[in-house]
Amino acid sequence: MRLKVGFLLRSLLIVGTFLGLVVLWSSLSPTPRDDEPFGKVGGRDAPNLQPDAKVDPQEKFKPVVPWPHVEGMEVDLDSIRIKNDEKNPGQQPPQNQPEGAGNQQNIMQKQYLTFKPQKHVYPDPVLKHGELGNFELKEAEPEGVPGGPGEGAKPFVLGSDYKDSIQASIKEFGFNMVASEMISLDRSISDLRHEECKYWHYDENLLTSSIIIVFHNEGWSTLMRTVHSVIKRTPRRYLAEIVLIDDFSNKAHLKERLEEYIKQWNGLVKLFRNERREGLIQARSIGANKAKLGQVLIYLDAHCEVGLNWYAPLVAPITKDR
Repeated sequence: MRLKVGFLLRSLLIVGTFLGLVVLWSSLSPTPRDDEPFGKVGGRDAPNLQPDAKVDPQEKFKPVVPWPHVEGMEVDLDSIRIKNDEKNPGQQPPQNQPEGAGNQQNIMQKQYLTFKPQKHVYPDPVLKHGELGNFELKEAEPEGVPGGPGEGAKPFVLGSDYKDSIQASIKEFGFNMVASEMISLDRSISDLRHEECKYWHYDENLLTSSIIIVFHNEGWSTLMRTVHSVIKRTPRRYLAEIVLIDDFSNKAHLKERLEEYIKQWNGLVKLFRNERREGLIQARSIGANKAKLGQVLIYLDAHCEVGLNWYAPLVAPITKDR
């Protein structure tokens, strides 16, 4: 039987393509590297151990990377357990443990807890029906512009004359910036909380906070209204700083205008600029590194408004737990 030349060429082309893809896939497959401490250990990096070789239990539970150092007081929980065992001499250790299990268990139970001991005992929040909470406003929140648009969080609808500019602002910023620019930065808002929330009383020795806000090409009024609302509705004694992280914006209003505007708060509001686009999560981590004054880090979106008495219910559980 005679084979056609074309058939042979097509067959060789298919086989050659398949082999080329196999070689390419092999070259792109990840391999363990020396700079990957959490990768699989194998080949020349594998420990030269015999199958029956005994491993030191302490080496077995040795961390891959050093534990982070936290300033505070170190407490040996194992010594506390020993003291409790002495108080309860009748309690017997579990029987029928395999050889070496006791030592391994002791190693695993030897834990250390680092913390800053608190001298103040924080009581739980107390609900007092009929008695306004100690962090509640005694009078209604003043309006930014009396009777102005958006006061009391009322809807503000523009006419058809603004249709084109509204669509352009939504395309650029994701919001109706035309309406936003007409609303006061200090506008009043409605109270959306459950009625019971107004009668909770909190310990006044709360931790201070650094508020971190990350933005990228944010609209002026939405960003500044976020900052204004935090300053307006947060007790000053707890507001350590507001940290603005500019994630490589290129809008003109976020340059010199912003730098000049925040000077009115005399250092309370700080601005840091990334030299390249980092993304939300990395930028928030940068903000955590830049924040130096607060005891708690609070992250807010760049286009939000905090509510009435927002701080105490949020930070009180953190304060007590810490």
